[in-house]
Amino acid sequence: MYTWLLILIVYLPFQIALNPSTNFDLASLRVFIVLFFIIWLVRNLIPIIDQENQLPIKERLVDCFKFCYKLGFKNLQSISLSFFLILITFSLIGAGNVFWGVRKIIFFLSIFPLYYLTVSLINNKNKVEKVIKGLIISGVVMALIGLVQFLAQFIFSLEGVYVFWTWNIVPVFSGFNFGALILNYPSWLVNVEGQTILRAFSVFSDPHMFSFYLGLILPLALVLLVIKKKKLFLFLVPCFLFLVFLLTFTRGAYFALIIAFLVMAGLFWRYLKLKKLAFLIGLSLLIFIIPGTPFADRFYSSFNMTDGSNVGRLEMWQQASQTGLRNPWQGVGLGNYSLLVDADLGYRNPVSAHNLYLDLFSESGIFTLIIWLVLIWGTIWQMFLKISSVKIKGAFKDRALIRVGLIGSLFYFLAHSFFETAIYNPAILAVLMVVLGIASVLRSA
Repeated sequence: MYTWLLILIVYLPFQIALNPSTNFDLASLRVFIVLFFIIWLVRNLIPIIDQENQLPIKERLVDCFKFCYKLGFKNLQSISLSFFLILITFSLIGAGNVFWGVRKIIFFLSIFPLYYLTVSLINNKNKVEKVIKGLIISGVVMALIGLVQFLAQFIFSLEGVYVFWTWNIVPVFSGFNFGALILNYPSWLVNVEGQTILRAFSVFSDPHMFSFYLGLILPLALVLLVIKKKKLFLFLVPCFLFLVFLLTFTRGAYFALIIAFLVMAGLFWRYLKLKKLAFLIGLSLLIFIIPGTPFADRFYSSFNMTDGSNVGRLEMWQQASQTGLRNPWQGVGLGNYSLLVDADLGYRNPVSAHNLYLDLFSESGIFTLIIWLVLIWGTIWQMFLKISSVKIKGAFKDRALIRVGLIGSLFYFLAHSFFETAIYNPAILAVLMVVLGIASVLRSA
């Protein structure tokens, strides 16, 4: 089953949409994860409930219960995910639209199993590296599509590429209904030095989600380069991902990558004694800082308080904060925040706090937010303790490098989540589950 897990991981960003009805979109990734999880679960339970099992039925039932209990309460990550599901369910008591919240819960239930599959099927460093390679391979494919898309506008015109992507790509990967929403609220364009251009976003719904995805993959690509002794091809991979990442022109992503790279550089310098690598990572960040490049100009525009986008985001943060403070314990109900903004909106709408933490706080309450922070920060702390407390050499150094990559990915997630609520994107949540799963495996390694 490990081979099938690798195939599934490579497939993560493609998420081809299924349209079982005219008003219903479903990412195929969610279906594959659930089916895979059911098969894995049945294969693990059959030996316990098999009629030829010599144990009495009562003891077999106890064993089944123990297996399911360990599945949900085995470690920090599984405990946090379990309590997260419990708390978001509790938030629906008194919610304006319970059905919307139930749909969100079903979404989480269709992605979270990937964490348990990762923990169960990866049991050594070699398998961990192969999973990371799978993530990077799919990331490179997505980046290549994004680069071709970006360059095509200078050959076939912006309008031509825009129309082609609208009619031929969006319905396949986003579905007809969600695709229509994307086109009603497009964020594909950016003004660079007075010229409007198409941002890179590959087959994702928008550049924000594409950059989020690449930002999670980049730290892992960087550490794999070091583990594999700096082969030229592996050196080109993170450089290529970084280039396409820049072409998304996503300011929140730039900020998040600066944070993630600085953290990684600090760990490389302090604990792994890789000072040259730490210096090169810091050097790469100058592209965001030195004025004169379109990327630096885009980054500095984040601090322009007269920019309409910045002003609008601050207003959304303020509104979501006030909503959370009025309903601090269980929020207004998962998926119900948009109803407070506009009661006439349908389920698929673009309204959110554009901040994961404020979205969780306003919709599900303070305890849900705390559990989510415990999940991410607790995982980072576990990885950091392993790096700082173990004498790093040989195989231990490779594990330490992977842990640094995981920490980089999680710091990227934390930072970018200040500007986006990406956990409702199947590919991004799935990558996060894989990262958390690898962290759980390495916790005891």
